[in-house]
Amino acid sequence: MLSVVSLFSGAGGLDLWFKRLGFAIQYACDHDPAAVACYARNIDRRVVVRDVSDARFRHEIREIGTCDVLLGGFPCQGFSKAGPKVAHDKRNSLYLEMLWAVQKLQPHLFIAENVDGIAQNFQGAYLHQIVADFDAIEYRVAHRVLEAASFGLPQYRRRIFFVGTKRASRAAFTWPVPGHHVRPRNGVSQAGAPVLSLADYGQQIGAAGAQALDPAHTIEDALADLVDLSDDTPDHRVTNNWPGTYQAIFEAIGPGQKLCNVRHASSSVYTWQIPGVFGAVTEDERLILEVISRHRRHKKYGDRPNGNPLPVEEIVRLCGAADIGGEIGSLLKKGYLREVRDHCYDLKGAMFCSGIFKRPRWREPAPTVLTNFYSPRYFLHPLRNRPFSLRECARLQGFPDHFILTADDSVRSLVDGYRLVGNAVPPPLSKAFATAALAYLAERAARDVA
Repeated sequence: MLSVVSLFSGAGGLDLWFKRLGFAIQYACDHDPAAVACYARNIDRRVVVRDVSDARFRHEIREIGTCDVLLGGFPCQGFSKAGPKVAHDKRNSLYLEMLWAVQKLQPHLFIAENVDGIAQNFQGAYLHQIVADFDAIEYRVAHRVLEAASFGLPQYRRRIFFVGTKRASRAAFTWPVPGHHVRPRNGVSQAGAPVLSLADYGQQIGAAGAQALDPAHTIEDALADLVDLSDDTPDHRVTNNWPGTYQAIFEAIGPGQKLCNVRHASSSVYTWQIPGVFGAVTEDERLILEVISRHRRHKKYGDRPNGNPLPVEEIVRLCGAADIGGEIGSLLKKGYLREVRDHCYDLKGAMFCSGIFKRPRWREPAPTVLTNFYSPRYFLHPLRNRPFSLRECARLQGFPDHFILTADDSVRSLVDGYRLVGNAVPPPLSKAFATAALAYLAERAARDVA
């Protein structure tokens, strides 16, 4: 039986289909007790709580001897777009423990996953270092950024995958082929790592190209039967832990909209449009706020990527008013404006360009499921005034309903479940890579062993 060693296993999203397709889980570990408990409950009991920097980890790897496949989603916080980019974050070097494990176990194949920011941040230095380090131990490494929605996930989720094979092998690994056509999205950088496009698959898809693919799955496809919360489906719960004032915000955000002052667009709902929460403004004050919102990103006012303050005389001109001193002072007191430099003003509050309280559209793929989806401040359910439930997040990640994420009914366990789901590799990609791994190992046995 083919064997797998899994490092940084998390809840087991990457491992799930390897187990289902007959691989034996020889060893799995993660430093997070909640993740290990979830893995043991749903994947395999041969999993331990272990920090890979612990000396016991190296002892356990030496005892294993060898394996056919090594899996590892090494931590990504130092590269993530959702957090600070810290070049010397110690988690950035944890892949070195995976490098050591590969060198000791000599698997025929290893597969690793990370955020695509690893290819973009710090001029791609870590990406190049990772490839060079594995090359030094005689493994050739290929890496591709994959869009999970292309593989049937009802969610936009771009991640980089590394596949390493022994340099001496004559077998070639064939990358999983997408089955769904996904439209390109704005604002997505492809620098540093190649993104698999339909053209890269050539005859694997056929001459029809995108026309041969199914449409992307949507939130509705995944969640139509879970609109109302119920105990009938495991983990179909929310924390209910947010201020009562949020209800007015929920009611103001429509499909495809978000709370965002700094982007002047139909998708933006402004804080001053919700006076019950953020405070009332006069018509003259509203005009000033909308003028600043509409013009703050114009290049003529500066080169700040997130927008520039406007001089008071320019605000006066754009408003067509004679004197706005009283309104400016009032808006400063109410917390709607801030003075960036002398007599130059910008909006204050809901300042993230990407917005908060975002409500995705029902008949589109979901945004990337993150660890913070328990809070409605980030994303709202398309049809209900609440965040996505844990089970809904699990569905959007492709986990089956019998995959139980929580250990008990506590809020702590529920929040842990959201974290585990948000960090997981989606099981549909596990299936794609497990199937590709079987094909590679069969070819290797035919070409290298025969």
